[in-house]
Amino acid sequence: MRLQRRKPLLGMNRSELESLCGKILGLVSADDAELYLSDSEDLILRSANNDITSNGFLGRVAVHLSVSYGKRSASISLTRTDEASLRDAVKKVEAMAKLAPEDPEHLPPVEPATYAEALTWSDATAAMTPADALASLRPVIESARAAKVDSAGYLSRSVGTSAYANSRGVFVADRETSVGFSMTARTTAGRGSGWASTQVTDAALLDLSTVGERSIQKALDSRDATARAAGRTTVVLEAAAARDLLGLLASGLDQREFDEGQNFLNSLVGKGEDPVGKSLFGDQATVFSDPLYAPAPSGTHASGLPVTRTTWIEKGVLKALPVGRFWAQKKGLAPQPSPGNLILPGEGKSLEELIGGVEDGVLVTRFWYLRMVQPQTLLHTGLTRDGTFAIRDGKIAGPVNNFRFNETPVNVLKNLVASGAPERVLGSESQMPMHVPALVVKDFNLSSVSDAS
Repeated sequence: MRLQRRKPLLGMNRSELESLCGKILGLVSADDAELYLSDSEDLILRSANNDITSNGFLGRVAVHLSVSYGKRSASISLTRTDEASLRDAVKKVEAMAKLAPEDPEHLPPVEPATYAEALTWSDATAAMTPADALASLRPVIESARAAKVDSAGYLSRSVGTSAYANSRGVFVADRETSVGFSMTARTTAGRGSGWASTQVTDAALLDLSTVGERSIQKALDSRDATARAAGRTTVVLEAAAARDLLGLLASGLDQREFDEGQNFLNSLVGKGEDPVGKSLFGDQATVFSDPLYAPAPSGTHASGLPVTRTTWIEKGVLKALPVGRFWAQKKGLAPQPSPGNLILPGEGKSLEELIGGVEDGVLVTRFWYLRMVQPQTLLHTGLTRDGTFAIRDGKIAGPVNNFRFNETPVNVLKNLVASGAPERVLGSESQMPMHVPALVVKDFNLSSVSDAS
């Protein structure tokens, strides 16, 4: 079975996309315009109870056009690219812009720049068919049956094309592919649960068997959990749990919010002090973003602004903050786009080595249902899930009950003791590409016992 490629955008080469952008912008008579085009295909395969339950193929085309007359602006979105629809959209959005109130923070579009060629595309992923996906998933399901556990899997292959253009002469196009897979395994009596995941840009690197093995073994090992009291303790956070907390930290970094006194960083420095350049995290904490980082690449521009490698935290020292164009201009700073991916390099230790360094603690497979508790400190709560184990004298001492935690990603990096080799796995909250290792964190607040099994 082969996918039937839709056109309007995925089948276009760069010159065809540029021509289409020029055609749309040519219909605009406003002072300035910004145009976003995107087209994506998602192939989705679900399994449950050790059998395929559904497959789907979803295509989405989006056109987003913003126009402005001075500081009056308006935007419109549509899902068609035929000339009649485009002309009608331009007419409507220009009429709205003329009636809009002036926005004192409105800026004209960015000027042309040089953009690196993204590493986000794989021909193998683009060519992946439903039959290919099914063939890769079947052995994992068979392994679950052989182990006498119930499995549920979710495989998603995404292919996308996007383009940004504006009235100042900017045109930049990106292509992106990814494949993500997660699997939950539960023992038939419901007393053990395991989970694992992976994500890759190139389907040729996809390894579902390892994900299946991890998930199944976790389920078998987590049967009949014993009671362990809540409290502050040392935890080993596997990569999925670590990426969730790191993502929360990244979403909280913002120069304007700090300057206006509304950021968690305001609680970490004195009034009038600049947090950039200060040691606010543990000396083991280094976090950077790099669109050309091959294991977890991202796009190379943000609304026409080039995105380049940026170190956010280096050995505990805050090195940079995202800052939007308006605030950058007001404060005399260079604009800094938010990260498109996140990398925590890690020390390269194996999970066994990390566990071996813990006298007493808890191994956490992943978190679930993370929610903000206190924005001023970035305090969040959430639950452990799908494999929580006691650690005693450097060894796994058996499964224990799940916990609710109340903790900040700031404290996680402050109390970082050791780290493993980075992995690209899926998280429960953010879809941002990340390459992070398992972390050993002391004094982690497992605030109460959870009844979840």
